[in-house]
Amino acid sequence: MTKSSKTVLLVVLGLCLFGCLGAGGLMWLFASAASSFGGSGEWSADAVPERELPALFALRLPVKPLHYEGRQLGFQDAYFEVLVQLPPGSAEAFLSSNKLTRGAVKEVVDLDVGERIRALEPSMPALEATPLVLPDATRADGGTFGLTRNAVLLEGPGGETWVHLTAFET
Repeated sequence: MTKSSKTVLLVVLGLCLFGCLGAGGLMWLFASAASSFGGSGEWSADAVPERELPALFALRLPVKPLHYEGRQLGFQDAYFEVLVQLPPGSAEAFLSSNKLTRGAVKEVVDLDVGERIRALEPSMPALEATPLVLPDATRADGGTFGLTRNAVLLEGPGGETWVHLTAFET
């Protein structure tokens, strides 16, 4: 093998190695970007910040929550979910400060939400779920969001108060 053929062979091998590394890097980049398209689905305090509650749900928390977390899912149509634990006995303050009314029919606590609450507070007693009637959420320009929104007040026998909020784009 001549010196020039060795040089050509090394250049070709180098290009192949560079191509494999480049292709692997691109695949890693695409995979990491694709995993964040739909949100992580994991509950966290940062997923739906508390400051976004007025825009998404047209409400504010009148007291500092004992626990606050949310999650954001979806690719083209976003899905927002928030779970808030308020201090015991603060349900009426929450309702009156946001001018909310209770729905007429009691609901069953959503299984996923019940499991999440039990993970956070294992000794939490059974909660009763009441749907809330939310006011329209308006954007800064005065228009309304294309969001389907739900709010459920979860209350326990000892005054335990949780609020479960969901909103998804339609």
